[in-house]
Amino acid sequence: MRCVFRNLLIALALLPALALAAPGPVVTTPQVRAELVAHAPEGLVAGQTISLGLKIEHQPHWHTYWKNPGDSGLATTLNWQLPEGLKPGEIQWPTPQRLPIGPLMNYGYEGTLLLPVQLKLPANWSGEQLTVKLQAQWLVCKEVCIPEDGEFALDIPARAATASHSALFQSTWDLVPKPVAGVQGGAAVDGTDLVVTLQGLPDTWQGKALVFFPELGGVINNASKPLVAWQGDRWTARVALDPQRSESPTRLVAVLTQPDAAAGLQVDLPVTTPWPAVAQAAPLPPLQDSPVAAATGAPAASAASISVLAALLFALAGGALLNLMPCVFPILSLKVLGFSAHASDRKALLAGGLAYTAGVVLSFVALAALMLALRAGGEHLGWGFQLQSPLVVTALAVLFTLIGLNLAGVFELGSVLPSSWASARARHPMVDSALTGVLAVAVASPCTA
Repeated sequence: MRCVFRNLLIALALLPALALAAPGPVVTTPQVRAELVAHAPEGLVAGQTISLGLKIEHQPHWHTYWKNPGDSGLATTLNWQLPEGLKPGEIQWPTPQRLPIGPLMNYGYEGTLLLPVQLKLPANWSGEQLTVKLQAQWLVCKEVCIPEDGEFALDIPARAATASHSALFQSTWDLVPKPVAGVQGGAAVDGTDLVVTLQGLPDTWQGKALVFFPELGGVINNASKPLVAWQGDRWTARVALDPQRSESPTRLVAVLTQPDAAAGLQVDLPVTTPWPAVAQAAPLPPLQDSPVAAATGAPAASAASISVLAALLFALAGGALLNLMPCVFPILSLKVLGFSAHASDRKALLAGGLAYTAGVVLSFVALAALMLALRAGGEHLGWGFQLQSPLVVTALAVLFTLIGLNLAGVFELGSVLPSSWASARARHPMVDSALTGVLAVAVASPCTA
């Protein structure tokens, strides 16, 4: 009877995980709503410039990243598919926010974000509409980070104004950092620090606490607190270099902001001193059976001394520990009940165990194959991400509750189901064990993420 109950509820646990955002000009995930938008208030006129953009509306406390994401994260990328002869400009990045995460410092955006680009139409352009396609990728983070992507398409009419997002485009352009005439300065390496000096900043900026955002990553220690000072109209900041510095630019392009200003200023500073040598990552020691080790007689690396057998033993220990997790331990009771029914039949116990194992392994293989196929087709799905869906979490909660009530004897399905269904477990014990393995995969999914 419990077999029938379990079999009927397997679909309840698995099917919601396949709920996907519909493709088109709008892509919606539990974390963001992304939309391909355009701004062509005069329609499409040959030789003129229109604006395209990806609008991202973040759920509260979620964020995506700037062109320099900081200590962790990834910048959003836009890959355009346009008719031949059309080439979009670079992303006009708005001024970012500081996003501290523990000891790290990242740069990015919360709330509503627009990443605009300019598109100039050729002088000989003609047509009734312009079809724009975009493949975008972004990393959205809160306590966890989720890589997402979207396929977008938009038809822009040639003889009608497209201006429904004009306010958003204008407010974003106002937030794009711009250079200011008369600002001069430079950057110099002093030991393990980078000393930045600026003069000629606007009067409303002088004497304020300024924040420094380098547009190129891998230069400074983003989480370090710079030592800043004002001497008249001269601003100086001593910023720690990144211990793992990977870049040595001859010019340092950066954004300056102040606490009470939403838009920053862009500065382009020459680096007036040589950079110290970039720290090189230590090469990995050769493996014991590698041709290099055999030819040179080099000692085997300690990491390579772990044999396949040892790795399998560690994996077995990890799997045993996983059984004690709150999301796995309850499901073991289902299998224990199966063992107790065949306590005196060792052959049936072995066959049931093998069928249970097959149900677990085949379920994971089938899920992996299904999700790879869906992602190859442009869908947005990843195993584990479904656990942030309220629908999936609710379905699993209902499933656990009903299983618990059934095991506690609160109700039995045998009294309400046809006798042929109620006797299914006795007639097909191998199928019952295999489906118990499938159920274990569904119920244990919070630990597999």
